[in-house]
Amino acid sequence: MANYELVSKIAHLRKISTSFIDYQGKEAAVPFANIELILSAMGYDLDDETKLAHDAWQLDTHQWNQLLEPITVLSPLRDYWGINIYVKNYELGQTGHWLITSETDELFEGSFNLDGLNQTGDYWMGHIQHLRRVLPLPVDLPLGYHQIQVSVGESSMTSPLIVTPKTSYHSEPMRRGDKTWGTAIQLYTLRSETNWGMGDFGDLGQLMRDMASAGGDVIGLNPIHALYPISPDHCSPYSPSDRSFLNVLYTDIPQVAEFSESPALQRKIATPTFAARVNALRASEDVHYAGVSALKFEFFEPLFNTFCKNHLGKGTARDRAFEDFVRSQGEPLRHHVVFDALLAHFKALDINAWGWPVWPEAYRDYRSQAVVQFAAEHQHELNYWTYLQFIADEQLQGVNQLAKDLGMKIGLYRDLAVGADRGGAEVWSNKKNFCLSAAVGAPPDALGPNGQNWGLPPLDPIKLKQEGYQTFITLLRNNMRACGALRIDHALALLRLWWCPPGKTAAFGAYVYYDMFDLLGILNLESQRNQCMVIAEDLGTVPEEVTEFFPQAELYSNKVFYFEMDGVSCTEPQDYALKALAIVCNHDMPTVKAFWNKSDLDLRKQLNMFAGDDDFLGEQLRRENGKRLILAALDKHGRLPAGISLNPAELVEMTQELCFAIHKQLASSRSQIVAIQLEDMMMINKPVNIPGTSHEYPNWRRKLSKSSQDLFAQTDIQHFCQEINRLRQS
Repeated sequence: MANYELVSKIAHLRKISTSFIDYQGKEAAVPFANIELILSAMGYDLDDETKLAHDAWQLDTHQWNQLLEPITVLSPLRDYWGINIYVKNYELGQTGHWLITSETDELFEGSFNLDGLNQTGDYWMGHIQHLRRVLPLPVDLPLGYHQIQVSVGESSMTSPLIVTPKTSYHSEPMRRGDKTWGTAIQLYTLRSETNWGMGDFGDLGQLMRDMASAGGDVIGLNPIHALYPISPDHCSPYSPSDRSFLNVLYTDIPQVAEFSESPALQRKIATPTFAARVNALRASEDVHYAGVSALKFEFFEPLFNTFCKNHLGKGTARDRAFEDFVRSQGEPLRHHVVFDALLAHFKALDINAWGWPVWPEAYRDYRSQAVVQFAAEHQHELNYWTYLQFIADEQLQGVNQLAKDLGMKIGLYRDLAVGADRGGAEVWSNKKNFCLSAAVGAPPDALGPNGQNWGLPPLDPIKLKQEGYQTFITLLRNNMRACGALRIDHALALLRLWWCPPGKTAAFGAYVYYDMFDLLGILNLESQRNQCMVIAEDLGTVPEEVTEFFPQAELYSNKVFYFEMDGVSCTEPQDYALKALAIVCNHDMPTVKAFWNKSDLDLRKQLNMFAGDDDFLGEQLRRENGKRLILAALDKHGRLPAGISLNPAELVEMTQELCFAIHKQLASSRSQIVAIQLEDMMMINKPVNIPGTSHEYPNWRRKLSKSSQDLFAQTDIQHFCQEINRLRQS
C-alpha cells in the first residue's frame, strides 16, 4: 500500500478533493483508493516511496524558491489586487522595483519595501523562512496581456501579467434588461430542400430569417467543432477532434465562391445521379454521415483546385482574405491542418489509423522531425485542409453578419464542449498540457449509480498555468468568433472537474480543482474584447464558489424548466434568475412529448440503464409528480388549456396546446433569454441523445421532421410566436 502521508500530501497540493456534496445534498467522502487512482493517472509512481517523497517535496517547495508565480491574473473578483512575491526572511528590509510592459508597450513602474507588504503565508526550509507577500499594483492598469518584472536585491524575474475586468460583456439590449427569445438547435438536424442530407450553414441562415420574422433574437447551436473529417461516423459534437476549429461538413457547397467559378461542378449537381444521391440523403430519418461526407468531399477537392487556379498566390481579394485568415489563426491552425493531412495520409494506408495514438511513433508528437518533414513536403495538402477551414469560417461569419443585418439582439450563440477526444488534433498538438490517462465525467447520481465517464482527457491545472493559459485563451477566442454569445458546456469546470481513472467507472473518480479566479478573469477579458456574452451551463450540483462568483462576473446562468421543481411546486416565473438562458429541456433530456408519455424512461429501461425495477418505478413516480406540478402551475397562472384535467393520468399523450402552454409559462419568466426547441414545436418524440450511451443508441443523428420554412408557415406556430412575443415584451 502506498505511503498514506505522502499520497495525502500530494493530493492536497494537486487540489484533489477528499469529499464533495453529492446529488442528494449530502457530503460524500472520496475513498483513499480513488485518490490513489487519480494520482497514478497524473503520472505519480505510488510504489516508489523515494520518488514519491521527492515529488511531494518538489510540489511543496518549488514555488517558494521562485520570486514570482508562472503567471498572475489580476481579477477584481479576488479579495486582493496584486502580485504574489516569494522572498526569504533575511531579505526583509530591502526595497524592490517593479516594471510592467503592457501589450501596447506602455510602461508602468514603481518601488516598494518588503517590510511594508502584507504577508499571506510562509514556509520553513531548514533554518530559512520563506515568505509570501502581496505586492499591490495600481487599480487603473489597462486591461490586457502584459509582462511584469520584479527585482528584489540581486533577484529579478519576469512573468506574464493578465489584467482582467470584473464582469463579462453584455450587449446594449441585455444591459437595459430586454427579454429575448429564440431557439436552441442541433445544426445537423435541420431539414431543407437545399442541404445535402444534414443541416448546414445555408439552413442556419434560412432559420435565422424565419426566427427573425417570427420575432426571435437568438439561435443557439450545438458545438460545431471540428470532428474527424475522414471518420464521419464519429459524430458526437461533444467529442471533437479540435474545439478551436469547425466541422467542415456544415459548409453549404453551392454557396462557396469557387462553386460559381466552376462550370464542371455546376453541371455535376444537375445530373440525375447527383439528384438521386442527395434526395436519398435528405429523405433519411437520421443523418447518414458517411453518405453526406462522401458527397461533400467529392466537391471539396475541385473547389480547392479552382481556388488554387484562380486565386492562391495571385494577389486577388480572395487570396488576401485567405492569407488574412491564415495569419489571424496562427500556429493553432497550422497544427490542426497538419493533423488532418496526417490523418488522411495514414488512413489511406490503414483504415484503422483513426487517430494519432495508432500512428507510427515518429508522428505522434507534432514537434517531431518526422512531422516537420511531412509538413514541408505536403504544403499542397496543408493548403487544402486550411482552405476547408477558411470556407467554413467564411460561411459562419456570413450567418453572424446576417443576424446583425436582421437586427437580432443576440444572434448566434455557440457552444463550447467541455473537452476534446484524446485521439484528435487538439490533444495531439498539446499533449503536454493534457492528462491522457484520465477522463472527465460526473459523479454517481440517481440515474447513474456509476456516474458518467465522458472519455475526454482533462487539462492538467498546473501545466495549464505554467504555459500561461494559452490553450484556454485560444479556445475562447476561436469560439467567440462569429457569434453574439458563447455557451460554456459544464461551466463548473472553471472551478473543478470530476476526473475518472483509466479502466474504471466514474464511481472511482474524484474532483480536481482549477484556479477559478484565473479562468474566470480570462473569460471576462476575452468576452469583453470579443463583445461576446457568456452563458455558463451551471446545471447539477453547484458548489458555493460558483453560486457566489458566477453572478458577480455577470455570467448568464442556464435554467431548465424540468429542473425547476422541488417536489412540491414549480418555480414561479418571477423567481427565475434574471441573467439566465431558460429552456424547457435540452439535447440531453427528453423532448416535451417524450417527457409526458415517459417513453424516455422506457427506452432507458430497454438499454438496462436503471439499477433495478425499483429505480425504474421510482423515476416513473417522480415523473408523474412532475407532470402534476406542471399542470397545477399552469392552472394557477390561467394557462391550463380548456378541457385538460389536473390529473396527469387522464392525459397520457402531450397535446400541441399543452406544449404551447408550458412554453408560454416559461416565456413569462424573468429570465432575459428563453429558448424553445424546434423539436418541441414539431412535437417530436425521439431523443437526439441519450446520455450514458454510445453504440447502444444512434446519438447525434435524428433529424427534425420538417424544414424551418414549413414550420414557420403554419398558422398555429405563427399565433404561438405572436403570443411568445407578447409575453416577452410585457
